[in-house]
Amino acid sequence: MRPMSTAARLSAALVVALAACNSISTASPSSAPAGSDGASIALSGAIDPADIRADLEALQAIADANGGLRTAGTAGYRAAVEYVAGRLRDLGYAVQTPEFEMATFAEAAGSSIQVGPRGATFAGGPDFHAMIYSASGEISAPVVEVGYGDDGSGGCDASDFASLPAGAIALTPPGGCFRRDVVLNAVEAGASALVSTFPQWPAGEVRRPTLLSPDGIEIPALAASRQVGDALRAAAASHTEVRISVRTEIGQAMVPNVIAESHGVADQVLILGGHLDGVHDGPGMNDNGSGVAALLEVARVLAEQHPSVRVRFAFWAGEELGLFGSRAYVETLRSAERAEILAYLNLDMIGSPNFVPMVYDSPTAAAGAAAITDFLVSYLREVGIGAEPTDIGASSDHAPFDAFGIPTGGIFSGASEVKTADQAEAFGGTAGELLDPCYHLACDTLANVEIDHVAIFAEAALALTLAIASGQISL
Repeated sequence: MRPMSTAARLSAALVVALAACNSISTASPSSAPAGSDGASIALSGAIDPADIRADLEALQAIADANGGLRTAGTAGYRAAVEYVAGRLRDLGYAVQTPEFEMATFAEAAGSSIQVGPRGATFAGGPDFHAMIYSASGEISAPVVEVGYGDDGSGGCDASDFASLPAGAIALTPPGGCFRRDVVLNAVEAGASALVSTFPQWPAGEVRRPTLLSPDGIEIPALAASRQVGDALRAAAASHTEVRISVRTEIGQAMVPNVIAESHGVADQVLILGGHLDGVHDGPGMNDNGSGVAALLEVARVLAEQHPSVRVRFAFWAGEELGLFGSRAYVETLRSAERAEILAYLNLDMIGSPNFVPMVYDSPTAAAGAAAITDFLVSYLREVGIGAEPTDIGASSDHAPFDAFGIPTGGIFSGASEVKTADQAEAFGGTAGELLDPCYHLACDTLANVEIDHVAIFAEAALALTLAIASGQISL
């Protein structure tokens, strides 16, 4: 089932907010339809999918002109910063691009895995990637399986490496922990390299996990396809030596966020944000061009309005490497500045082709977050798309705000999760397939983004902003 068009979906919604924005601070919650909990607060076509498409086309063009990438620390990212900052200045916002220092990463061409002197050879790119912040290395060593079997944890426990011979290449399956934890366990056990293989990834669909920081990562750490995993498990069984060659480059760079704020003197501010950087292996149009375009469209609609709270838009750097931009921002605010923040709403991956409309629902979020969740769920259900409350953990830029007790919320349409039969029945799409088949891949182009979904979620973010400004949500 595909969602209705924007006009058809919202034709029954009560048109109140945009007509009354100049006096939104005195709007009454009773303006909303009975039983809606304020969800249909006035949008009726306010969000224009054509504008969203135009911004996505601009981001795609920036990536195309810069080697297909918008990764933090690259020329593509700097061009994206210039574009977004320029769009916001043209809309009349006060724009800053504060910089912070972060570790950058690149993998040089030519990485390889050679199984025995005459066995299969696998190439970096289609068959495997160095994980972000992996060390370089030229290694020839036997392969030893670690963390397999009923008693193994995928290398997440240090005890999994108890029988690993010093200097061996550790081969691990996926596990229920950060890859950084697995690699640090391998380093402590004396491994010469670590290869994590993912049975669900065929050749050409290998993702690149981040190790979050280069600190302590002293060995090559690779993420590999099913085919590589099969070959290395056979090599382990036959005691065949494997050669790994990988060269990475880790540096330091000053990288900017983009922060734009509406004009006003209100004591409190609502922040809407999403990450501007893309991955190392694709243009990142759904992840997270979709969130960026939605935020720019909400900023356009609000540019001439005067809600009773200040609205701040944040476009973060370094999310794909480890939430660097949002963390640096929140940690460098003074206590009084953090106290001004009513809430933070995150938009990250909201155009997934086989989508599930997920609303952040963390059991550990600060007081006030539940009201955001309830409003977004109510709104999305009322306009006919539905919603699934979901705890996404600390996997995006809301997490640093959570850590300081600031109420957070967010919308997400799915990444490498597989759609269930129940989700397909509820939201349409195809059960048994990834929510975003191009997640972190080169095929995450404009063609991978469902723009109608992005528009719906942008409307939800706009509705939330106006509901908070009008007092319909108490945080």
